[in-house]
Amino acid sequence: MSIQFHCVSFSYDKTPVLQEISWRLPDTGVVCLWGPSGCGKTTLLRLLAGLEKPTAGAVEGLDAKRVSVVFQEDRLLPWLTALENVMLPGTGEKEAKEMLTRLGLEDVCGVCPSSLSGGQQRRVALARALAAPCDLLLLDEPFNGLDEGTWQDILPLISQKARACPVVLVTHVRAQAEGLQAQVVSLSNVPISGFLSFETDKK
Repeated sequence: MSIQFHCVSFSYDKTPVLQEISWRLPDTGVVCLWGPSGCGKTTLLRLLAGLEKPTAGAVEGLDAKRVSVVFQEDRLLPWLTALENVMLPGTGEKEAKEMLTRLGLEDVCGVCPSSLSGGQQRRVALARALAAPCDLLLLDEPFNGLDEGTWQDILPLISQKARACPVVLVTHVRAQAEGLQAQVVSLSNVPISGFLSFETDKK
């Protein structure tokens, strides 16, 4: 069953952010939520992740689905090594090592986050999400702190994941969406309301 928003509303402290929105995610491929800070992009991701519940309406199609997330913060457990952090969602050791290697981190598998650079910590967070078996991948500004050359190298890994499940990306860098051939949903007004459509649908 496809993931769908049905007349979903959501408020923070009685301030409406979403107002009766409807939206259907594709079964595969990358969707980019595009818009200024504070317009509700992260709220949509949190609803998809099950971290928030709608004030009204329903998000359907998430039952029994495994969701993998890259948050704006790395959220690594400091007492675990890089490898153990990647294995945390239930990823096998072999798969975790392979993903760390693909992200250029094969030499830090046994190192704890406090001994890693900011860029290395970010790549460990990405490795954890990309290696985890999932039915939905959510990426909230996943390339924070990474230079262009580094994130360009990671795009093919995300594209590979998107061939098997939907990927929802939040970014302020248009080239990242373009590199992933993402369908773009432009958001501007707060509260977001009505049917969310892709830019390609408006042409």
